[in-house]
Amino acid sequence: MNRPLRQTIRLTKRCLLLSALALGQSAWAGWMAYNDFGAPSHRDNSISRIGATSAELKAGTGTVEKTGKLVDFTTDETSGVRLKLTVSGAPLDQAEIGGDAPVGTDAGAVFADKVNAAGGTPLPAGKVHFIDLTGLDPAKRYELVLFSSVPAGGEARPVSFTLWDVSSFENRSAAAPGRVTVNGQFFRTTKIETAGNDGAARGDVCRYELIRTGNDGDLRVILQSPSGGQLNALMLREQQQPVLAGKPVVALGEDHAVINGTIADPANGAVELRWRETGGDAAWQSTVLTPDASGSVMARLNSLQVFVEQEFVFVQRTADGEIVSETQTIRPQKLGVIYSTGFEPTEPVAFLPGAITAQTGPWRMAKGSAEVQTGRVAHGGQAVRTGDCVIEMTFENPEPVLWVDAFIQDPGVSLTRQIPEGKASSVLLFHDGKLLALDGNGSGGGTFVTAAELPGDRFTRLTIRTDYEAKRFDVWVDGKPTLAKLGFKDNSVARFHGAKRLAGANSYLDDFSLSTWGLDRDSDGDGLVDLDEAKFYGSYPLLADSDRDGASDAHEIAAKTHPADPGSIFAVKIDATAGGKTKLSIPTLTGIEYTLQRRAALGQGHWETLPGFENVPGDGSVQSFLETPDGRNYFYRGVIVNRLNAVNP
Repeated sequence: MNRPLRQTIRLTKRCLLLSALALGQSAWAGWMAYNDFGAPSHRDNSISRIGATSAELKAGTGTVEKTGKLVDFTTDETSGVRLKLTVSGAPLDQAEIGGDAPVGTDAGAVFADKVNAAGGTPLPAGKVHFIDLTGLDPAKRYELVLFSSVPAGGEARPVSFTLWDVSSFENRSAAAPGRVTVNGQFFRTTKIETAGNDGAARGDVCRYELIRTGNDGDLRVILQSPSGGQLNALMLREQQQPVLAGKPVVALGEDHAVINGTIADPANGAVELRWRETGGDAAWQSTVLTPDASGSVMARLNSLQVFVEQEFVFVQRTADGEIVSETQTIRPQKLGVIYSTGFEPTEPVAFLPGAITAQTGPWRMAKGSAEVQTGRVAHGGQAVRTGDCVIEMTFENPEPVLWVDAFIQDPGVSLTRQIPEGKASSVLLFHDGKLLALDGNGSGGGTFVTAAELPGDRFTRLTIRTDYEAKRFDVWVDGKPTLAKLGFKDNSVARFHGAKRLAGANSYLDDFSLSTWGLDRDSDGDGLVDLDEAKFYGSYPLLADSDRDGASDAHEIAAKTHPADPGSIFAVKIDATAGGKTKLSIPTLTGIEYTLQRRAALGQGHWETLPGFENVPGDGSVQSFLETPDGRNYFYRGVIVNRLNAVNP
């Protein structure tokens, strides 16, 4: 169970209802009203007191139905919630397929030590199966978790779960490439690859939260398994009313934050906003907020330290005690980066490997298809490969000056060059190995000029600075200015509305961003341009030492330490050994070479290299050097021999 879940849910005596699901007589399901559904329970033999139901094969229909009431595992008492499991297709003998819910995983957090999930209900291939839950309270919210597995090395048998017949819900299944996919209308469907899901590194679950059933108190889960899979366990739990109706919206300044939220139940009265520095032991600061009729609240937190992460929660007092929202974090600064994506699965809007055929966050395929793939990337693990297609990014923003930055590999089309239709500010054309830019006349026409040759064997960094007030744009290639003060195609364009990319076969796109930070200045004089600091390095363009640890951001980037983490720093540690020698230790990273140097006095003489520790390749470990003292005191330093290329971060 994830951390925010523990913070936002208040459990009651009757809230946790679980089941192990299996057909046949070799299995036993404690924790539900089925004693013939799972393998003999090794958890608690007293559960055998729970009554049993029978399996009935409906004549002529090829359907098996199992029914019974859920049991509260904390009290062993039968609840008022009734479950019906309908398995379509020829009945199958029960087999011990897959292991129990692995401890230390999401599945283990829900089911371990509560229910034996080693057996399960086989799901005949190519059929549609149903779980129906009735008798739920329409006024309450519920969480539903389902677990399916087959052993590692077994045949790949994905199982998809679709939640139906409910008025509202949130799909909180954790998407993972090649393992868990979340899609469908309103994200109703979770598909889990079950092979190896009983391993300690897996334990993936389908998780729906904040379910409201509607007036009938019913819900249905539709199960499909094209190759035939299995259902191991199910949990239903009441959830407390959340504090917030959705995630709060935060606007950051250089030393403050404005937080807007909507209270889920404003009838409960005032809420308390608490905040403090993340990871510290400082006491919470707080302010009381009174929601308006719509539930809206707003708070401005002033005098926050720049580039220091803060955490905050909303707290509401009820008759049953305090309920706390999910913890959010902020880092006060002038953000500048409005939108950025590396097309990675770890992003808030996850990009999973495979075809893009519809909307994925702000990205849409207007024609043809594109593919998120791992074969050729500029940075990270994924990029978008385009074919004969049109891919659009829609993100409206009123900033008067915007920087669009991306990495592109494109051989260019060989067709006759022409000005594309449609209203636009800047137009760039990849044509016969060249990058062409349109110097527009403001009324739909203009003249193409060459910006750069396009290498076919690597990504090119393309950056466009657009000034919507001056109606001009500049082009930067690989971090260097190439063309300046080109005219708009249409002067009627007053702000950024979106980007459209027309691409031929085997073109690639990676690391796209919109920002107010640019490549034309180094505001804090640390040797790093503002856009690279904000987009790639995680440092703050207005502070030369973002984390205030004594090492400049440029030095930390060269050393591959994190410029925004005061605990990540490149430094030499000096110790004395039992034999009286001086031990110098230095943390190293693979791909960087290190040299140790010394001198007798600061500001006098020259630094001399220690024999035996010159241009030493790093390997990710802390490397040490022993020196025999000669009676003099020395100052020591570590030197990074090779630096990171700032042009292609």
